[in-house]
Amino acid sequence: MNKTKKLIFDASIKSFSQKGFHKSTMDEIADMAGVAKGTLYYHFKSKEDIFKFIIDEGVKRIEDEINEKTKNMLDPVNKLRAVCEIQMQLAINHLEFFKTMLSQLWGDEERQHQLRNVLSRYFKLIEGFLKEAADDGLIADDNLEIMAFNFFGVMTSTVVYSLIHKEKDISQLTETLLGFVMRGIGR
Repeated sequence: MNKTKKLIFDASIKSFSQKGFHKSTMDEIADMAGVAKGTLYYHFKSKEDIFKFIIDEGVKRIEDEINEKTKNMLDPVNKLRAVCEIQMQLAINHLEFFKTMLSQLWGDEERQHQLRNVLSRYFKLIEGFLKEAADDGLIADDNLEIMAFNFFGVMTSTVVYSLIHKEKDISQLTETLLGFVMRGIGR
């Protein structure tokens, strides 16, 4: 991502997180990014375009980091542990991105459909790790697609817990979460 797009990426996340998607304006995003309005429109034709960009880039970063960390791992539980650690750390460190993403899950507008499609791709990554664990007999294989969504939900609610309780020990949160998930879906 070039420098200008990175500035717009950060500014739009901040604006969407603070004001919501509908109340944010292209003028404010340009202002926050420190770029001319024309520069903003050169890169993006609308707020919808910007939203699509930040979701695509944000989720891609998570997927890339998970793939990089897990590429040499053999144990599926360690892969799930890596998913937890990475997602929770990124959620805590980039809370505005996660707030923006989660706030736009519901609705029937194009951006909400696009967000759900991008997240579905991420859930497939999680589902793949769950399948490996099921193939090794470590978890039940009843409905891995739903389990992937539930896994994401448990991670997200653990982040909420960490924010409320100001708990930043990602390793401890991960072990607690993984223990809960494995006992809940384990054999």
